[in-house]
Amino acid sequence: MPPDNEPQGGLSAPIVYHRARAFFATFSCPIAPLAPLLPEHRLKPISLWPGKGLIVVAVFDYQETTIGPYLEVGIGIPCRYRRSTAVPLFPMLGERWLEDVGYWVLSLPVTTEAAVQVGRAVWGYPKYLADIDIQASDERVTCVVSEGGRAAIRVQIDRPGPSKQQRLPLRTYSVLGDELHLTEMAIDGAGVIKKFGLSASLALDPHPRNEGFQDLLGERTGPVEVRWFDEYRVKLDRARVRYRIGA
Repeated sequence: MPPDNEPQGGLSAPIVYHRARAFFATFSCPIAPLAPLLPEHRLKPISLWPGKGLIVVAVFDYQETTIGPYLEVGIGIPCRYRRSTAVPLFPMLGERWLEDVGYWVLSLPVTTEAAVQVGRAVWGYPKYLADIDIQASDERVTCVVSEGGRAAIRVQIDRPGPSKQQRLPLRTYSVLGDELHLTEMAIDGAGVIKKFGLSASLALDPHPRNEGFQDLLGERTGPVEVRWFDEYRVKLDRARVRYRIGA
């Protein structure tokens, strides 16, 4: 029998994404207000340089998955669990090898009820049902997230260069019950990752879904990193590590 919190209708982990594309932009922001947004004192925001942390927006177009096609937009804080380093930016540069580097997910609107159900029940992701409009060309992607007829998130990302084969981990932190979950995925696809000298923007409109972090982020331009994946495959399974909150 599935656990009591498992979604109904055969929705469960793992979710396999056979065909997808994604676009990420990372921006600097004041680091002091980030810590209160994290659910556990051992989870610490990564420092870009003294006084500056990072915020990430990601736009996903899931074209073929085991729960059907859907769109998703994520906002997260790059962070580490317990460990720290005196060298700013090093954790982001060493993301492939530092197994505690991941993203605390602040907001995760999606376009299907199936994605909401399984994401909340299995991982505790803060998913909600929204309208997501993605317009993508070979050189630029724009995205608007709306709920209740009101815009909540607006994103624009320019391609940073030509794609090549990429393999890298993608880790997220989320809370389910009284546990902090670290989930790791292995991205396999074609894309480009570039730091600095880039063009992207993130705007959070006044909206109930942005309460608690809209004032901190406001509008961001001049990203420190862009990741552009023309296509990729990944499997999202249950958390690799679970920590009891407050233990």
